[in-house]
Amino acid sequence: MIGVLGGMGPAATVDFMAKLIRLTPAGREQDHLPVVVVSDPRVPDRVAPILQGEGPSPLPAMREGVRRLERAGAACVAIPCHTAHAWYDQLAAATELPILHVVDAALAELERLRLPKGPLGLLATQATLEAGLYQERLAAAGHPAVLAPPEVMAASVLPAIALVKRDRAAEAAPLLGRAVEHLLAAGAGRVLLACTELPLAFGATPHPACIDATEALARRCLAWWQARQS
Repeated sequence: MIGVLGGMGPAATVDFMAKLIRLTPAGREQDHLPVVVVSDPRVPDRVAPILQGEGPSPLPAMREGVRRLERAGAACVAIPCHTAHAWYDQLAAATELPILHVVDAALAELERLRLPKGPLGLLATQATLEAGLYQERLAAAGHPAVLAPPEVMAASVLPAIALVKRDRAAEAAPLLGRAVEHLLAAGAGRVLLACTELPLAFGATPHPACIDATEALARRCLAWWQARQS
């Protein structure tokens, strides 16, 4: 079974599961992937420990979530939360299960799309950006990151994420759209949505210039599963 360490946040976990189901080439329900999900929103906030160096660490709760997935029979783990990957190494060291890294998934998606080398817009939480999860690896792949300036983060990106977390995605869509257009005007060829709340803002009509890292992670889970069925 694929294990999903979720709840960060709950709507993003459901969105990830919906994308995993949609991507699976199933003709009947038995063709879908077996999945076990721990969706525990009690995991402490991931942002404050990175940006302010204060507040409870989410690592103990995430480790316990992985242990619950182990006990439930999971054979690998996916985490539909980018900022949580700041603790990836510690989580990976605490389990024998492979943890599918969301940045690996996003880079694989760029290759699958045959995206031409060049600047790539990167929209994420401030903590994800501060942790540097993406920037060096994107640059090494030929896609230097174009980041939103502080005023765009404050006026558009962070409010959009907060609105989605409050189940107000429709209000988040125009804010996120303005941030995307800003990055495109700044020279980005496409824009990577590197926060699992952000795709929810666009709903069923994603911006054509955006690349959904949540969908990329779901695609990587499917590839992991299919590779073990032959």
